[in-house]
Amino acid sequence: MEWKGTPNSDPMQWGSISVRKREDRRWRPLDLALVLLLTALSAIMSFHDLGNRTAPQTYWMPDKPGDTFTVDFGQARKVDRVNLYEGPGAKGDTKIEYSVDGQRWDTYLEVEHKTNRVFTWMLDEKSVEARYMKFTTVRTGYRLYEAAFFTKDVTVPIPVESIAPGEYNSAASIGDGHAVFDEQEYAPYRPDYRNSMYFDEIYHGRTAYEFIERIEPYENTHPPLGKVILEIGVKMFDMTPYGWRFMAAVVGTLMVPVFYAAAKGMFARTRYAFLATLLLVLEGFHLVHSRMANVDITGVTFTILMYYGMYRYGEAVWRGGGFKRSIGWLALSGVFFGAAASVKWNYLYGGAGLAALFFWTLYRRWKEGREQGERTKTVKRLALTVMAAVVLFVAVPAVEYAASYIPYLKATKADDSYKDLWQYQKNMYDYHKGVKEPHPYASKWYTWPVMVRPVWYYGGKDLQKGDAQSIAAIGNPIIWWGGLAALLASWWLGARRKDRLVLTLALGYLSFYVPWMVAPRSITFLYHYFPMVPILILSIVWMLRWFEEQKYYNRRITTAFVVAVAGVFVWFYPLYTGMTISRHWMNVFMKWLPSWGF
Repeated sequence: MEWKGTPNSDPMQWGSISVRKREDRRWRPLDLALVLLLTALSAIMSFHDLGNRTAPQTYWMPDKPGDTFTVDFGQARKVDRVNLYEGPGAKGDTKIEYSVDGQRWDTYLEVEHKTNRVFTWMLDEKSVEARYMKFTTVRTGYRLYEAAFFTKDVTVPIPVESIAPGEYNSAASIGDGHAVFDEQEYAPYRPDYRNSMYFDEIYHGRTAYEFIERIEPYENTHPPLGKVILEIGVKMFDMTPYGWRFMAAVVGTLMVPVFYAAAKGMFARTRYAFLATLLLVLEGFHLVHSRMANVDITGVTFTILMYYGMYRYGEAVWRGGGFKRSIGWLALSGVFFGAAASVKWNYLYGGAGLAALFFWTLYRRWKEGREQGERTKTVKRLALTVMAAVVLFVAVPAVEYAASYIPYLKATKADDSYKDLWQYQKNMYDYHKGVKEPHPYASKWYTWPVMVRPVWYYGGKDLQKGDAQSIAAIGNPIIWWGGLAALLASWWLGARRKDRLVLTLALGYLSFYVPWMVAPRSITFLYHYFPMVPILILSIVWMLRWFEEQKYYNRRITTAFVVAVAGVFVWFYPLYTGMTISRHWMNVFMKWLPSWGF
C-alpha cells in the first residue's frame, strides 16, 4: 500500500507504510559521514578535560582507636593547608596534631570522615609552624588514601622526610602512614571536579568500585546495571576521575548514532535524522550527563532503543515475511525495556506507553486480517505475538534484572543470595517513599517542562577573586521551551493527521511523565525529566518538517531555530563543562530566571 501524499510526510493511515519510506530508511554513505561527524563532535566534548587519569590507589585503614603515625618534614615548615583524600567506609574520626619539637603537641585538625567525601579531596586551611604531624584514629570506619600539606601559594606538597608508626598500632590495620604519603605527586593544591567526585558520583561511581573490590555496597537505591557498566571504565583506568566517568562518556557518545538511527527510521529522511541528532549534540542535559559518573545517560539511551523498537514493530507489515521482522523489532524493544528497568525504576514507567502501542498495533493487525479475509492466519499470528510479548517483556526483562544483581551479591555478605532479591526491592521502594529531607535544588514535577530549578551539581572552591566555576544539570533553554511548544502543537496537528509517530512520542512522553504526578517520592529533581528530552527533540523535528511541508518561509524557520540552539549551547557551555569564568558573567548573563542558582 502506497500513500499518495506529500513526499516527505508520514502515511495518514495508522497502519500503512509506503515503499518510498522503506527505501528512504536505507543508510547511504552520506548517513555514515554525518553520523561519524556528529559522534566525533560529541566525543570531543564529552572526553575533553573529563578528569585526571591519576589518583591515589593505596590507603590506610586503621583497625582500632589509638592507631597512629607521625610525619616528619625534617625541619620546621610553614603549613597553611592540608588536603585529604578518602575512600569507601567514610565514617569515623581522625585527630591531626602538630609539633615543632616532637614533645609539645597541639591540635591542627579534627576530621569527621563523611560519606559525601569519598574519592574527594577535602581542603582545610590553618596556618601553623610545624615539623611533625601526628595522625591518630579516634573512631574507625574510614580509608585514608592520601594526605598532603601545603605552604600558601606553593602548589607542590611539603616534602616528607620520614614516617614513624605508633608503638601500639593494631596488626590488623590495612596499610600504615607510608600509604598515606606515598603518592604525593597526585595531591592537588586546589581540589576540583578534575580530581574529585561530585554530586551522585559519590554513590554511582563508588558502587562500581565496590563491586570490583567486593566491598559491601553503600548505595542500593537503584538496580545495579548502570553501576555495572561504570565498572568497565574503572577496570580500564583504575579508580581515577577519568576511570569512573569513562563509561558515561562512552554511552553518551554512543547515544548519538543510536538516536540518528532512531530518527532515520522514524522520519525516513537523512535531513531530519541529521537535524534531530544535531539538536541532541547541542543539548545541555546530554553533555552534562556524558561527563559524570551517573547512570541516567545509560538509562535514557536504553529508552530510546525500546521506543524505537516498538515504533518499528507497529510499522512492520505481516505479509511477505514481515511477521518475522515484526517479532525482531518487538525483541529489540523488550530487551532494552528490561535493560532500562535494570538501571532505574523510573524508566520502567515507559512500559505503559509500550503496552498501549503494542495492543493498538494488535488491534490494527486484527482489523487488517479481517478485511483481507485471513482471519484464521491472523488469529494464529496474534496468538504467537502475544506469547512472544510475554517472553520478551516479562521473562527476558526479569532475567536481565536478576542477572544485574550478580556483582551486587558477590560484593555483599556471604549469606546474601537471590532469595533476598525481593527484600532488596522492598528496601528500595521504602527508601524512595521515605525521601523527605529538603534539598535546595529539588523541584516539583510541574516545574520541569519550563526548567524552573536546574540542579547545581558542582561549585568550584578556592578560586581567584571574581571567578566562578559550576556544573549544572540544565538543558538548552531553546530546546526545552521550544520543545514543549512543539510537543503540544504536534499533538494537535498529529491527531488531525492520524500520525502514528506523534502517537508514539505522545505515549512515550506521558508514560514517563504522568507517574511522577502520583509517585510516593516527595523530593524530586529536574534530572528525572531526562527521558522526555529526546522526545522533545523529535517533536521539534516533526514540527519543523511540518513548517517545511506547508512552505512557511521554506526552510528559514529550521535554519533560525538551529542557529539559536547552537548559540545558546555555546553561551551555556562553561556551565555544562565546569569552565572557570567571571562571577559577574555567571550571575548577570547566565541566570535567566531568578530560581536558577549556580
